[in-house]
Amino acid sequence: MAHIAPQDPTATTSRGNLHDARIKAVYSWVNQLGRTLKTCRLYDSNNPTVVRFRDELVAALAKLLEEHGGFTVEFTADDVVCEEVSLYPARSREDNLALPFYRDGVRSITFNVGVLPREIDSLVESVLQVTGQNIGQDDLVTLLWEAQLEHLEIDSVPSEGDFGGGPGEADDAGELVPWPQPGQVEDGETPELDASGEEIGAKPEGRSDDWTVSDDSGEVEKGFATLETLARHEVQRFATQYEAERNVAPVTTALAILRAALTTGVVPEDRLEFGRFVPRLLRLSIGRGAWLEAREAISLMSEIGDEEGARQNLSQEMLQPISISSVTEHLDQQEANSLAEFIAFAREFGDTGVDFLTLVLGESQQRRNRRLIAEAIADLCRANPERLAPYLSDRRWYVVRNIVHILGWIGTDSIAGMLQVALRHPEPRVRQEAVAALGQVSARVARPMLLKLLDGTEARTFCAVLHQLSVEKHAATAKLVLGFMLEPTFEQRSPEEKRAIYTAISSIGGDEVVGELEAELLKGNWFSRTQEGHRQAVARCLARIGTPLSKQVLERGRTSKRGPVRQACEMALLGFNERD
Repeated sequence: MAHIAPQDPTATTSRGNLHDARIKAVYSWVNQLGRTLKTCRLYDSNNPTVVRFRDELVAALAKLLEEHGGFTVEFTADDVVCEEVSLYPARSREDNLALPFYRDGVRSITFNVGVLPREIDSLVESVLQVTGQNIGQDDLVTLLWEAQLEHLEIDSVPSEGDFGGGPGEADDAGELVPWPQPGQVEDGETPELDASGEEIGAKPEGRSDDWTVSDDSGEVEKGFATLETLARHEVQRFATQYEAERNVAPVTTALAILRAALTTGVVPEDRLEFGRFVPRLLRLSIGRGAWLEAREAISLMSEIGDEEGARQNLSQEMLQPISISSVTEHLDQQEANSLAEFIAFAREFGDTGVDFLTLVLGESQQRRNRRLIAEAIADLCRANPERLAPYLSDRRWYVVRNIVHILGWIGTDSIAGMLQVALRHPEPRVRQEAVAALGQVSARVARPMLLKLLDGTEARTFCAVLHQLSVEKHAATAKLVLGFMLEPTFEQRSPEEKRAIYTAISSIGGDEVVGELEAELLKGNWFSRTQEGHRQAVARCLARIGTPLSKQVLERGRTSKRGPVRQACEMALLGFNERD
């Protein structure tokens, strides 16, 4: 593309008007160019709409050149002109097609026959580049020159010329009155001289930027040194603050803006709009596991007012399986402080929060999370433990065990009825947890429930029941447990069950079982070796009962002529005496 010199002002040009078919066609094409540029700014370059607009622009220009030949459009600060006819006057600062051309020095463009689609695309791209948000260092003239547009003639202002001036303007203007300059003196005045004899205010010879530095140049040097010293720290601080601001989530920013807006005295209509928008922020916060922001959104909903029932609808959404799975996944990957924020958020929902926490508890795979959530549920249900009763029928045994464990933390006799349901659960681990929870119920209420479990239960639960029954002495229970020891099948029981029976008898028994224990102590064959372990255990039971009657039995056994009996009683009395 060759640079075209400004036209001779004496050259003749044909004048036209908008009714002229040629000018009308140019008018239509220039407006089509404006619409194409607007469309390209709105959409991506690969958008079908953009591609269609560009193709239509090229086709329209080819048809125009074929029918009417080449034409020239001129650019002013606020209009596109062809033969002194306005084609695209500026409607606003943003809608000013001529401005980017005029600003960068392009005064006119001549479109010759044979223009290529590539050249029109390059023209559009160049204009978009200098009018977009990411403006480069090159101006429009440079971009058009680099594009090598052979069929377009560009008339631009020379880089060293006056902006907007044409040739001959300076000659026709006449002699101009000079602007007063510092140091000029009128005729007849004597210029002031400094100590060196030079005129004060006289313009120095040489380049315009050769100025004499004043005496305080040392302060300038010192200032630059200070800036150099602080630069590294300040740049690092700025980068840190910039990254911190960028890392703030949009939800957090939106909540902060809403909080600030509520302090500006908004009208009820604005509050209604805010109330419709805050639930969306709450859902986004829950979706990304931002529990602090979610709690802030709940607080905003309370302040604004929930006139449309958004909070109730959101509560139902939170209890859906897909929501529970998403929340649990976030919690299992977060730290303990995030879990504390989640629990505080769930508490904001009151009674629904119990269901929310319980469902999350059933899905969580982190032991730490399960414990903290269970403690929160126990605290919420302490005054109303029946709130957890529906979950005792859950098909997942581990969920039922968690609920029973929570009931054990709550304690008191109010949980006895629910524990009775858990004691009938088919899973042994649930029954064992229920037995352990009965330890938090009074013995008067728990004892009948525990005694029903002694018949036909597995060894582990049997031992756990006897352990709970050993809390305080009870004659009837001691007689019942003693019956297990006197059964012929006692020797077939496991060592754990035998040990539990001995311990229970010695803990809850009294003088009412001493007679049977003495008979059991003396029973056996003189030459039986399998009986000795049992005999020693019975002697220890008598010693642990610790009554005068049980001591007399041991004293009599110590004088027995049977060595095993005598030895068992002597060892038991040693423990008896040490305890006294």
